[in-house]
Amino acid sequence: MSEASRIASSDPEISHLVNFYKGDAESLPCEDASFDVVVCECAFCTFPNKRVAAAEIARVLRPGGRAGLSDLTRSGPLPKELEGLLAWVSCIADARPIEEYVSYLAGAGLEPDVVEQHNDALAQLVRDIQGKLMGAELMVKLRKIELPGIDFSAAKSTAAAAAESVRNGLLGYSIVTANRV
Repeated sequence: MSEASRIASSDPEISHLVNFYKGDAESLPCEDASFDVVVCECAFCTFPNKRVAAAEIARVLRPGGRAGLSDLTRSGPLPKELEGLLAWVSCIADARPIEEYVSYLAGAGLEPDVVEQHNDALAQLVRDIQGKLMGAELMVKLRKIELPGIDFSAAKSTAAAAAESVRNGLLGYSIVTANRV
């Protein structure tokens, strides 16, 4: 554990039960079979080598341990507004179809048992972002805040493209859980 950073829970009721660690997902600085649960929340799509990351999750889980993965999913080509650097920053660029996430976990020796789509949650997130953009633009126009260099037109266009992609089933949000036998 020398290279991992341990982050203790600040809640005294559970701090003795929970430990959080951070490290490189493709080379976890943890001993084999050292965790009961591994959770990967909205990050798997950013890992360059997803197979290695899945193998690391399986390696550090104890037999009978559980893995939980939730992430953006993508099921086809996206509009040009969602390409390039923005796609990487917003975790869209390398999002994969849900079947691929399941395959990565199964290929690492885990047994996926729950696969759920929660696309409504993603649609709500995009609506929330659109609302915050409108609010920020209004505050700038009222001179209540300064946001130099922000292209609200491009930001709103990107958010609209994301909303349309969710409606058309191109972008989604899913949860997969798996067991280590």
